[in-house]
Amino acid sequence: MPASAAPAPEERPTLTLVPSSPNVVPFRSNAPDPKSPALSSVERSAFHELARQLTARLKGEDEEAADEAAAQAVQANAQPANNENAPQPAPAEPAAPPETAQPATAGDDRVAPDATELRLAQAQMRELKSILDAATDGVVVIEPDGRLVSCNRSAEALFGLDAAALMARGFADLFAPESRSVVLDYLASLGREESPRQDGREVAGRMRQGGTIALFMTLGRIDESQRVCAVFRDITPWKKAERELMAAKHDAEKASAAKSDFLAKISHEIRTPLNSIIGFSEVMIEERFGPIGNERYREYLGDIRSSGGHVVSLLNDLLDLSKIEAGKLDLAFASLNLNDVVQGCIALMQPQANRERIIIRSSLSPTLRPIVADARSVRQIVLNLLSNSIKFTGAGGQVIVSTAQTAAGEVVLRVRDTGIGMDDNELAVALEPFRQLATSARWGSAGTGLGLPLTKALTEANRASFGISSKLNDGTLIEIAFPPPRAPAA
Repeated sequence: MPASAAPAPEERPTLTLVPSSPNVVPFRSNAPDPKSPALSSVERSAFHELARQLTARLKGEDEEAADEAAAQAVQANAQPANNENAPQPAPAEPAAPPETAQPATAGDDRVAPDATELRLAQAQMRELKSILDAATDGVVVIEPDGRLVSCNRSAEALFGLDAAALMARGFADLFAPESRSVVLDYLASLGREESPRQDGREVAGRMRQGGTIALFMTLGRIDESQRVCAVFRDITPWKKAERELMAAKHDAEKASAAKSDFLAKISHEIRTPLNSIIGFSEVMIEERFGPIGNERYREYLGDIRSSGGHVVSLLNDLLDLSKIEAGKLDLAFASLNLNDVVQGCIALMQPQANRERIIIRSSLSPTLRPIVADARSVRQIVLNLLSNSIKFTGAGGQVIVSTAQTAAGEVVLRVRDTGIGMDDNELAVALEPFRQLATSARWGSAGTGLGLPLTKALTEANRASFGISSKLNDGTLIEIAFPPPRAPAA
């Protein structure tokens, strides 16, 4: 009995199956849908990837269905070995094509999940595009030949061009001539490095109006493809702030130089008459040209001499502090015995301590190593510390001076007194130049507020550290730590 002819296939929609290939979409439409929106390059890439996965899945189902049909055909054609009169089976009808090879229909449940995945991917692409458009940084995608294939709205705003005009330009045309070599070198570095650093470059972008805009550009490869993503950030506000800071720094340096120059000149002008005043007062006190005649005049001459000395000391402090701030203090570093300097300063301040009925005690380490410092400034540091301690310690109080060497090799000078001390707020004020505490007037101090600030500045200029601790009505402790000697360079 001849095999009956297979029924003619029904008319199907225009969507048909095409041979699978790594680079071919598995479904193809014979008639384009005029309502279908055009896909962007990013959406097209996502669609190709989904199609490749669907093709692989359908291929596997085709192979399984073919194996099952072949097994059924073998079983249907098999006949009994010893029954020649057995009825012959009707010729097998041609095997129907695998279920997966049937044209897809609108009601096919098997295709629905794939269509859902495609719609989800398209929705994700639209969401990603919306996010990029909302970003404040400009983003463009570049082909290996330098063509722009996509951009976000911020990139359009930065360069003053719409998407069509922007993508009509080459990547190098987006920049001022002086920045193009930087951009091309940056692009070339992406090809040389397997994992290029995202360090970015400062470049000047060209605007449609003809001006330039300061940009910070970062480039990066997109996965394993040859495309490059460029991210632009407008740094015009930062560049403006940088220029303002540089101008302010320049003005401050000019003001500091003018202040130092003024202090140097005024110091020279004041020192000349001061030397005369101090010198003549000493001559009169010694009565070199005859007796003064009145003891009160002698007291006045003593006041003149001490006041002149105080003004000279004030000028020296002002000059030193100004030079330190300007970084122009000349220091002569040399090996120095700190104990000798301390003993000399104690001997100089002892008469003042005796007048105030204050005891100065010392505890100097006999095994102290020499320090490397400027002798003049170290002497001034010790004198300032002793003077402050005596000034703010009442009669019957003590000032203890000690030196020691730590296990780390530091040489430490400590000056402790039993004076009025300071709280935290007063301590902060005492370390500011030209600031005096309220207790200064109560204790009859006529200082200028330069003692501690100048001492701290001189200490740091000698590469030493300055530490102070104080407690109200319990005295003050100041530590100066000179670092160990540096190892000679190899």
